[in-house]
Amino acid sequence: MARKNGVNRGIVEKPVGSGKWWVRICAGGRERWVRCDSKSQAKAVYGRLKAEAREGRLFEKAQALPFRQLAQAYEETVDANRRGRAGDDRARIQRWVDAFGDQDAKAITPAQVQGVINSMVKEKYAPAQVQNATNVTAKEKRYAPATIHRHLVVLKAILGSAEGLESLLINIRKKVRRPPYNNELLRQLDHGQESALLEKLTARFHPIVLTALNTGLRQGELLGLIWSDVNWSNGMLYIRKTKSGVPRRIPMNSTVQRVLTELQASTNPPAEDHIFPHDARYLRRAFDKAIKAANLNPFRFHDLRHAFASRLATQGANDRTIMELGGWSSPRMLKRYVTLAPAHLWQAVEGLTRNETGSKTGSEEKIETEV
Repeated sequence: MARKNGVNRGIVEKPVGSGKWWVRICAGGRERWVRCDSKSQAKAVYGRLKAEAREGRLFEKAQALPFRQLAQAYEETVDANRRGRAGDDRARIQRWVDAFGDQDAKAITPAQVQGVINSMVKEKYAPAQVQNATNVTAKEKRYAPATIHRHLVVLKAILGSAEGLESLLINIRKKVRRPPYNNELLRQLDHGQESALLEKLTARFHPIVLTALNTGLRQGELLGLIWSDVNWSNGMLYIRKTKSGVPRRIPMNSTVQRVLTELQASTNPPAEDHIFPHDARYLRRAFDKAIKAANLNPFRFHDLRHAFASRLATQGANDRTIMELGGWSSPRMLKRYVTLAPAHLWQAVEGLTRNETGSKTGSEEKIETEV
């Protein structure tokens, strides 16, 4: 039994004087504690564990976790909860599978991740089957910074779906450098642009776009709505599946009530049918096509949510009201969505020039007249 300063190493009485003995042993950077009934038993257990440590039998060898297997399991789990959006992250997931393959996920290093990011900054990634394509320009081969960030988000989600990779995720956050980009999204859609968009958009998608503009619901929330979620008596929509996982209710204004009334009258659907039975990819393709035709690039479907928040702010709604209606959890997140139109800002400062609302600046010279 190894001793140091007259004390048996690896054998501890905790608390002192309690008669409760523990064996502590370390091997290969891992630690193990064993409770014993007496000091003599602790000595015997310590000797046995030391022998197991020398023979490499103290700890079970950790099983390898192939990254490819982890990524496939993650994609299946995510797609199972996406209606009409299965495969949204497939290309991003494949990018990381191509990079790491069957490598043990626990052996991935931040340097490897940084190498992938650096290659994406320099040249647009293409799957192996189209890497030799020559019909794209050098500019088209470049990844946008926001796209690179999205790839990294997907990687973190894959690694976060497994246990024991917490330290790797922390190191990636600390050590991997990403290209900077402006995260303050500025998205506006005035009523003239709205009319131009609807004119170019296929009529069957008008109801979902108008509902998005007047409720601020996300695309997934809209596609998840069924007719039983509509409460005509109190004018509320029940959102069962939200991004936060917490169901919420939002009011329907007259525009939404008119749109849904006309839609229900034209189809006479059962209560369990989806209000908007669209395929997510086809919806976005049609929407993007209309955006280009209306010369509104780079407006996206999700930016209808920005327009909703900005219009509420322009009308004077306070932050608390907008956060409640849109389901935003913090003023910081809300700030990314609210953009005041230049005309509204001009009207605000122009009001300072009016005599009844403004204040005079400078000093006036007092003139006294003798009579």
